[in-house]
Amino acid sequence: MRKSLKNIGAATRERFVGEFARTGYKRVYQTFKPTILLTNIRLLDTGELITNHLWFNYGKQFLCLGELRPGDQLAFNARVGTYYKGYCNAKSKDYRLQYPTKIELLTAPQKRPPMPLDNAPLIGYIMKQNKSFYLANNRPYDEWYIERYEHYFRTHLATSHASQT
Repeated sequence: MRKSLKNIGAATRERFVGEFARTGYKRVYQTFKPTILLTNIRLLDTGELITNHLWFNYGKQFLCLGELRPGDQLAFNARVGTYYKGYCNAKSKDYRLQYPTKIELLTAPQKRPPMPLDNAPLIGYIMKQNKSFYLANNRPYDEWYIERYEHYFRTHLATSHASQT
């Protein structure tokens, strides 16, 4: 299905819509980098299905939307790019969307809890949300990151919930 991305090409930025599925992380050297999985990615103007899924870096523009829920619809502008996937000599060229901008939540915009912008509590949030998957698949699950998220929650979210009641 990524042949559709190849056909769009990298010359222009296009507007897309995708469905939030879940968060994750990737290892980059000795650190974790947060990621976000969008599924059923379509061109916004035509509705043409471009790819069934893509992973993006979970950067500030996504984080500023607040806590996302599975099924949330997100619109964004992006440019097609290439990358090589696989390990060592078994790499193959593939296509992706890169540099997403003008990201907006299309799902009923209700007040969402804010997301941590710092890496450690964000990774803790991701590990906590995906605990059963990570443990079942022998992926790193580190209590230190969980503690960073729980500290963030106590100092940022618990106080805002108390002041709203």
